[in-house]
Amino acid sequence: MYTHDLSPAGPLAARVVRWGKFWALEPLFVDERHYLVAKGGKRPRLNDLVLAVQAKHNRMRIVEVLGDAGDLRAVLRALLYAERIAQGFPSAVLEEAAAVVGRQAAADDGRVDLRGLPTFTIDPETAKDFDDAISVAREGDTFRVHVHIADVSFYVDADGAIEAEARRRTASVYLPLFAVPMLPDELSSGVCSLKPREDRKCVTVEFLFSAKGDRLDVNFYRSLIRSDYRLTYGCVDEVLEGRAVERVGSAAEMPAARGEGAPPVEVDPALAGHLRSAHDLARTLRDRRFARGALQIGSFEPEYHFNERGEIESAIQRVESESHSLVEEFMLAANEAVAGFLVEHRGGAIYRVHEPPEARSAEGLLDKMEDLDIPTPAFPGDESATAGQIAGAFRRLSETLPRLSARENRGRLAFPQLLLRALKQAYYGPDNLGHFGLAVPAYLHFTSPIRRYPDLVVHRRLLAKLGVGGHELGEAELYDIAAACSAQERKIAKIELTADDIALAFLLEKTLYERGWEAAFDGEIVGLIPAGVFVHFGGAFEGFLPARHLPGDYFDENVLGTALVGRRTHHRYRLGDPVRVQVVRVDRVTGKVELAPAGAEEAGGSPHPRPVARDGASLTVQAPRG
Repeated sequence: MYTHDLSPAGPLAARVVRWGKFWALEPLFVDERHYLVAKGGKRPRLNDLVLAVQAKHNRMRIVEVLGDAGDLRAVLRALLYAERIAQGFPSAVLEEAAAVVGRQAAADDGRVDLRGLPTFTIDPETAKDFDDAISVAREGDTFRVHVHIADVSFYVDADGAIEAEARRRTASVYLPLFAVPMLPDELSSGVCSLKPREDRKCVTVEFLFSAKGDRLDVNFYRSLIRSDYRLTYGCVDEVLEGRAVERVGSAAEMPAARGEGAPPVEVDPALAGHLRSAHDLARTLRDRRFARGALQIGSFEPEYHFNERGEIESAIQRVESESHSLVEEFMLAANEAVAGFLVEHRGGAIYRVHEPPEARSAEGLLDKMEDLDIPTPAFPGDESATAGQIAGAFRRLSETLPRLSARENRGRLAFPQLLLRALKQAYYGPDNLGHFGLAVPAYLHFTSPIRRYPDLVVHRRLLAKLGVGGHELGEAELYDIAAACSAQERKIAKIELTADDIALAFLLEKTLYERGWEAAFDGEIVGLIPAGVFVHFGGAFEGFLPARHLPGDYFDENVLGTALVGRRTHHRYRLGDPVRVQVVRVDRVTGKVELAPAGAEEAGGSPHPRPVARDGASLTVQAPRG
């Protein structure tokens, strides 16, 4: 594997094409000219995805063949190389990882032994890095909650090679087929991962909540746990919905790869009781969070299923279920509690900052909503709006939009995206400025130190303030780390969205070969630019419908950016409107999809949908996701 030189001048990720009788390279994911292939490198085949370096006479020499353009894994690897994301770890990091895993069995005085406490993890069925576990029990009219987080700092020395690599990466990258971890596998899916029936070192946040969700007490300490159950979201949902069979002695591993008609999951009655208690408290905490003004914006990330050969079989838009909400509330509570403790004890850290929007952003959002026939709250029409009025407007919209979308069957994806784009972007910073979206005065990331570097920094800061180890950084260094993590977070988010587009393009082409390229899909307009509209269709896919394919008129974007309007007919294609489409072209390697209105050929409009060569075709517009 070609792992070195990730600088901007590093190897070029490209697709092998033909220029007449010559081999040539078409750069991937960058806007660069084509290159001829130099002699002396790996021998190419048509449609190979390769890495190439500069050679003589402005040619490129192939140094590695990643695979065929029809191989999803090869395409995703090419994307990572194009974005300069390291795959694999330097030898110094691997050597250090092999050495530190022995600390798992080393004597470690001062930890609170919680191995007898009933504990479980809840993660996706494909997860390997379990960095959080939960224990919940009723005590009369109160709930005792333990949130256990992997003690990554115990294994990562502040002056070691693993630390330097983690700081450079800042976070793990999650792609549809595989992940690129921030930490070596020996840690991320090994000694740090909270696997069932294995002793693990953690940092625990222990809460006592009243039945009404009031936090009565909170403590932080290093602990030793032994998770009893590795649960998946699907299995927990079965328990919470009453579809599970309670049977003593059920297995500790309960994956959720369960098709329709599968027998109900078996669960130990004691575990079922803990899950119901956790669910009751989490629901109370969630209600309190929304009551205090937190925004209600759902997540619609794709969830994939692959066969044993790594070929994509299906994808659905994952909607947050009760099990997701359960985990979310306890992680939010732990993050908020640690933030409050560090603010109180003046322990500088890396906070998760979400500043409130400005009055003009709120006013612009409300103008767009009104143009889309969405009832909007009263709001001052100038810059005199108070922080409370701005927060109230966003909160009421976040409550209204899901109900309106369900009632009118429009805007399920487009309307929340409009709201999100009117908000400021959250970022990491050493100064606590509060979190607008969660409506809390202090917030940070603490619960995922296996996959996020800011969480590791927070762990060390917390432990230092508790006097049980840890490490504190200077203010200038915190600023530099926070800025780097924020920038890399945006880059990784873009990569992950592009990877989703690619995986879905593979699935779309497979679907079209099965259903026929004349297949029509119901969709929703989720974005627009003067050149056309972006459409979410078929339950999971997204593509671009050029304005030139829209029949009967010439269309222009209106002033508010909420619709394309016909010059003569004044017909509008609005954000959130339903639309029926057919696929014109798919480029699996770039994830770009071109659409036309369904039946447009019969109406004399767009060209007939048609398949293209297996290597795809280059489109000029990428549909934005999320």
